Amino acid sequence: MGFGGPPFVGGFVSGAQGGWTADPAGQVSQTGDLLTTAAKPTLTGSGFSSDDAASYNGAVKRWLPVRAAQVRPDGLAYAYGEPYKASPGDALNNATRIHVVSLSDGTDHIIYSGSPREVLAYEPEGIYVAAVRYYSGDSSASGMWRLDPSTGASTQLPNGAGFRLINGGIAWTDYWVIMPTHLDRIDISTGIAQRWVDTQGEGWIWFVGLDSSGNPLVDVSQGTNSNWRLFVYTAPQTKTLIAGVSLHQLGSTDSHGTWLAGDDGIYLLVPGPILEKVSTVTGGNVVGGCS
Repeated sequence: MGFGGPPFVGGFVSGAQGGWTADPAGQVSQTGDLLTTAAKPTLTGSGFSSDDAASYNGAVKRWLPVRAAQVRPDGLAYAYGEPYKASPGDALNNATRIHVVSLSDGTDHIIYSGSPREVLAYEPEGIYVAAVRYYSGDSSASGMWRLDPSTGASTQLPNGAGFRLINGGIAWTDYWVIMPTHLDRIDISTGIAQRWVDTQGEGWIWFVGLDSSGNPLVDVSQGTNSNWRLFVYTAPQTKTLIAGVSLHQLGSTDSHGTWLAGDDGIYLLVPGPILEKVSTVTGGNVVGGCS
């Protein structure tokens, strides 16, 4: 579990009471537009976006300066975007280098340099990146590509929406609107979108990730910020109520189930679906599962 914004403080929730203990090796700080680990060897990640964060990697037993989505599924590599100035005379960063870092041997190689990009996810089939704008009040940039992590070869994808999560060739998005009421499922290879959630004016939603079966978990307001209900959607507009709980961050799934950070503590969701509160620790987010 990680706490706050940069500098991030990582730690573990454990024991019968679900207490939180800070990890001395869990410090991740920010310098300029980059995040760096206090633990050696120093690892670097992107720190430009408000969504950039740290995560815990069970495969190598250490904290990383990137979101869990940016880590290869086997945990042995990750990708990040480094903002830079395309020309020395430029006043602000206006380009990006995409790095791939091997956690097996520590190598860091650049597979892309050019127009601003953000790393969305590192999946078995490649690294998904989206166009972004640096220091601009204009509308969001559009476009999404899949990069070959070895060669940097780029494949432009047919739907450039801003995705919340990518898993198994499927993207989920609420289009990053304020107080969303819709969640779409998009086949990345075809760009075809299917609306899975539409609250039809009954409230607005927080998409909090996928359960262990890959079904979307959605917290729906019932008209006020203090009245939330968590649903799992198993098909378009087909939902099962799990519990009345306030969850506003993406969860993390491992062999135990799906871990979720709520306003009042940490929860574990297992098939059933059954939601169990395992800790009263608050103020942070689940950034990695149990080993």
